[in-house]
Amino acid sequence: MTSTNCELIELFSAIQGEGPIIGQRQIFVRFGKCDVKCDYCDTPLCHVPVSHCKIEAKTALRDFERHENPISVAQLATWIQRLAQPQGMHHSLALTGGEPLLHARTISALRPLLDRAELPFYLETDGHLVTELESVLGDIDLVGMDIKIESATGFAPQFENNRRFLAAISNANLSVFVKIVLCEETSEEELLTALSVVRDVAPNTKTVLQPVTPFAGCGVPPRPDRLLRLDQVARGMLPNVVVIPQTHKMLNQL
Repeated sequence: MTSTNCELIELFSAIQGEGPIIGQRQIFVRFGKCDVKCDYCDTPLCHVPVSHCKIEAKTALRDFERHENPISVAQLATWIQRLAQPQGMHHSLALTGGEPLLHARTISALRPLLDRAELPFYLETDGHLVTELESVLGDIDLVGMDIKIESATGFAPQFENNRRFLAAISNANLSVFVKIVLCEETSEEELLTALSVVRDVAPNTKTVLQPVTPFAGCGVPPRPDRLLRLDQVARGMLPNVVVIPQTHKMLNQL
């Protein structure tokens, strides 16, 4: 795990554009560093050292300040509290990246510095770093967990780690949803294999099928008829499937 000083890319207030809490206002902590590199990745800064980060000073103004990395947990908490005004505007604090679980010690150190009732912690994760997850289970409130498939990401999946990851969340009785990004090349067999992770561990988990959003020439979403077929296949295996595209880019949100 990393120290309680962390490498940030940015901190800002925006509208959540993915998953079941789509449309909710959140404060986003975008951490640097990622241990995977998806073909469609829209955050290239998470794959290179970032000397400075962007910090929004006041919610909704996009008045970014530039600060040198690494950032202390105490300073990060101060910035979050400043951005959280007026009180009650934000649904939760989104811990994203990159891969936020590479900053597990930071997450645990940050939790007691912020009012849990006012800012629940929402973890957006690639869903395979089991040991790191277990170290923060008492600090987080909601989890958005990816199950990566090779047709969309370009690298081999980690389904066994995904199973262990989802089991740890379920055993902790945390609120969780699973997201699977689909592309035109995604086969029914590949999708069924990924969905079996959910079926075998926690079959009632809400499962989001997300057509890939092209970025920098990478990623081709399924054709309309193909998406309908993949949706039908998923609903034949699991009881709680929804299809939700990325919407924050449609709204010009970060």
